[in-house]
Amino acid sequence: MKAIALAGLLVVLAALATGAGAARAGKRQLWGAIAYNSSSGAYGYAVDRKTRRDAESEAYRQCGDCDVLKTFRDSCGAIAEKPGKFAWETGASREIAEKKALQKCAGECRIAVWACTTER
Repeated sequence: MKAIALAGLLVVLAALATGAGAARAGKRQLWGAIAYNSSSGAYGYAVDRKTRRDAESEAYRQCGDCDVLKTFRDSCGAIAEKPGKFAWETGASREIAEKKALQKCAGECRIAVWACTTER
């Protein structure tokens, strides 16, 4: 009787684990945002938020007086800067987002800020 109960428990646990993994891999979307002040270089960011609005609000809250807001979903974002210029890009990984932002910025740019959601 204990063996049957244990086997039943294992089946239930396996079903729950599979269902949770499928839900995570399926339709769950996580939002991120970067708020940036192109004059001062100040920034704020948020990741793993359920809605775009939540991500944007948190990024602005952290930054204070920002004039740029970029959002991304289930990916990464990066801002590259040099005096008088900045560029924004997204990518499937931090490295890709940074590389694309640096290429777009062109010249002696550096990464000012990057952020990634856990769902990529």
